[in-house]
Amino acid sequence: MSQEAIERVLGRAATDSEFRAALIANAREACKEYDLSDEELDALEKLDAESLASFAGSLDQRISKSGGTGFWRGGR
Repeated sequence: MSQEAIERVLGRAATDSEFRAALIANAREACKEYDLSDEELDALEKLDAESLASFAGSLDQRISKSGGTGFWRGGR
C-alpha cells in the first residue's frame, strides 16, 4: 500500500473536477498512472461522488484546477 499515492489521488480529485468525475466513473481507469494495490483501488471505487464534490467545493478556489491556473501556489 502506498499512502502517498492515495494522498496524491485524493488531492487531485479534490482540486481537479475532470479527474474527480473520471475517478467516480471508473476509479481503476482514472488511476492507471498511479501505483495502487487492488485493495486501494477497491476503496477508491467506493467513493461517494456527492461527498467528494462537497469536500472539493469547500476548498479555497485558488487551489482548484478550475479556480485559476490549476497549480497550487501555497498562498504565496
